[in-house]
Amino acid sequence: MIRTKALSVRKARGYGPARRMEILNHAMRLIGEHGVQTVSTRQIADAVGISQPSLYAYFPNRQALIEAVCVQAFERLILVMTQVAQTATGLDRLKRLGRAYLMFGFEQPDAYRVGFMIETTGPFDPNQIEPPLLAGLRAYGLHRQALAEHLGPSRTSDEIDRLAQSLWASLHGLVALMIARARFPWAERQALIDTHLDRLLTGL
Repeated sequence: MIRTKALSVRKARGYGPARRMEILNHAMRLIGEHGVQTVSTRQIADAVGISQPSLYAYFPNRQALIEAVCVQAFERLILVMTQVAQTATGLDRLKRLGRAYLMFGFEQPDAYRVGFMIETTGPFDPNQIEPPLLAGLRAYGLHRQALAEHLGPSRTSDEIDRLAQSLWASLHGLVALMIARARFPWAERQALIDTHLDRLLTGL
């Protein structure tokens, strides 16, 4: 049975956007800790301190809630990356963006798990991009744009895509491993981050 930690006192309906954000924050924590398949809307409602029918006043169904949680996770990353992208240019921008991505994962592991480590289910419709994928593409787009500007116009779009996606996946690999295997005797975090980024960006 999933424990929802300290349950909120049962609250009256209302509160608008603040209540919606509270639901998303509790849902993100529970999903990050226990996995998307395990957490129910009743458990999320209990953690918030509202009834399950009250939760459905904000989200029409469980899928809509899960999608909103995922979008919120990516929006947090987008905010961090946007702020960093404005502070540097060239290779320095790429390195700062990479560091921001890694630190986001380490400092907000629940959001990172929800955004990057939940498997998608169901058929894929290429004509209808769901909100979580759209939000993820916005985050990736900041990374790709920085790489394209650094490499210049001599590289083709396909080449930039391959390099950007390879770098993106390599950053994810380090975060996912360190979250999933926290007891592994990892090297000092900042030194490991520097080594990882230097190796990834060497030669660009």
